[in-house]
Amino acid sequence: MKIICTYLDTIEYRDMARYAALLPAYRQEKIARLRFDSDKLLSLAAGLLIRYAVGDRPITLNEHGKPYISGGVYFSVSHSGSCAAIAVDSAEVGLDVEKLPQKDYGKIAQRFYHPNELKYVQSAEDQPRAFTRIWTRKEAYLKQLGTGIEADLSAFDTVSGELAEHIHSVDLDGYVLSVCAADMIPEETIHISFKELNDLAG
Repeated sequence: MKIICTYLDTIEYRDMARYAALLPAYRQEKIARLRFDSDKLLSLAAGLLIRYAVGDRPITLNEHGKPYISGGVYFSVSHSGSCAAIAVDSAEVGLDVEKLPQKDYGKIAQRFYHPNELKYVQSAEDQPRAFTRIWTRKEAYLKQLGTGIEADLSAFDTVSGELAEHIHSVDLDGYVLSVCAADMIPEETIHISFKELNDLAG
């Protein structure tokens, strides 16, 4: 599995907009529809990550809108705040990255988390990070399935049991990244490469 991450804190969309021409038409159209430059920049970064990781191979969207490539190459891309990331694997993979919340995460956990996950958050020393770790694990699992958020989020447990062995979380500065794979994920196999956005556009 390959994971690549980029930060956009010091970059303005106007300085990178020309690189949108390198991306497939569907991504260019998506960027054009976005209202705010911050959102355009994140979508551009996601597109450049895909291009950097998988090249110019044709991308197809499944019925739920998940992109994939024929020939045994699977990827999942996510962005939040000023961070964008992609995971590439030889089997279905799901990745999610989220910025740490400032407030109001308790009610969300009560509503959407499995009892084991809720206990995990409530007993954590850093509850905002623990909350975000669970949320990204759930998102990564659903992305790996490729069905979108259609399941009862509180019905499955991402911190114990067999499912937990397929998900790995990484604490970043101000963010949490989680990845879910079809096979079990030994912790020592997870490595994240950090790239500058200009490098991705090269």
